Amino acid sequence: EDLVQNFKVDYVAGGATQNSIRIAQWMSQSPNATAYIGCIGKDAFGETLTEACRGAGVTPHYYITEEKPTGVCAVTIIDKERSLTTKLDAANEYKHVHTLSEPIQ
Repeated sequence: EDLVQNFKVDYVAGGATQNSIRIAQWMSQSPNATAYIGCIGKDAFGETLTEACRGAGVTPHYYITEEKPTGVCAVTIIDKERSLTTKLDAANEYKHVHTLSEPIQ
């Protein structure tokens, strides 16, 4: 919350795999050629992540949990140095049963 209140914040659908999917989507130049599955919390950060994913042209198929909040990662950049501070939360709550749901199949 301190970062959001005191600094300019950009929200990006990220993480190593999600970043790769966004690049593949950009390279395809075809709307909604890619999709991503993962787990988010039922909260504002989950909604923001979903919007950012869609904004990149990727179709999100998130499993939504009420057990934990959406995971977040703060990227702090000072001069040319970068530091990542991560809190995984819901990212660790993905359930295999979600892969059997109709949108994923």
